[in-house]
Amino acid sequence: MDFCQQYPELEPVQREHFQRVVTRLLQGDVLIPGSALRPDPDWRFAERHRELINAYLEIGGWYLDLDPGLRLARAVHLTGAQRVRFTKLESLVLCLLRLIYHESMRDVSEEIRCEVRVGDLRERLIQAGRPLHTVSRRILRDVLRRLARHSLVGLGRGFDGEDAEVVTINPVIEKVLPSEKIAEWAERVRVYAGGDDGNDEEGEGVGESDQGSPEEPR
Repeated sequence: MDFCQQYPELEPVQREHFQRVVTRLLQGDVLIPGSALRPDPDWRFAERHRELINAYLEIGGWYLDLDPGLRLARAVHLTGAQRVRFTKLESLVLCLLRLIYHESMRDVSEEIRCEVRVGDLRERLIQAGRPLHTVSRRILRDVLRRLARHSLVGLGRGFDGEDAEVVTINPVIEKVLPSEKIAEWAERVRVYAGGDDGNDEEGEGVGESDQGSPEEPR
């Protein structure tokens, strides 16, 4: 599609909506349909104008990754220029969340959200071999907040890492850590959970490389 030819044909209101959607995508947002009570009009716009949005993004070296199955849309850089590197602890939590997502979503409909309580996540980390002092409320809160900045999880307003608080695992985690590598993510959990605490500050990560997605660990 020729962007320069098609964009002027949009109505003024549509152009404003286009600009809002593209801005969200380029700042790292992941578009999803939303709930039945609060649908996201930006998702519907991205569905309807998928080719036009993609034509615009390609000018700057991006492309629109719109997955109807997972019901999400995001902007991905063609060369991985916006790569994110996570510490081993952040990677450990991300891998464990991916396993929880896999366990929870195998036999449910796509409308069901995958959620886990912070206390249950901490217990899983301890069972995997992580020392209790390395998954304190403050440490786990900061890790989850960082994952939330890249749309991998959703946190409630004022999230502070308390055991009763709920973390929503977003479907984009399935794009970042694909299902065919589930056994690999389980092994990463084993390795990282038993690793030396002093290595947590090393740059590490798991998954694809794009605007908000972590990188393959080494």
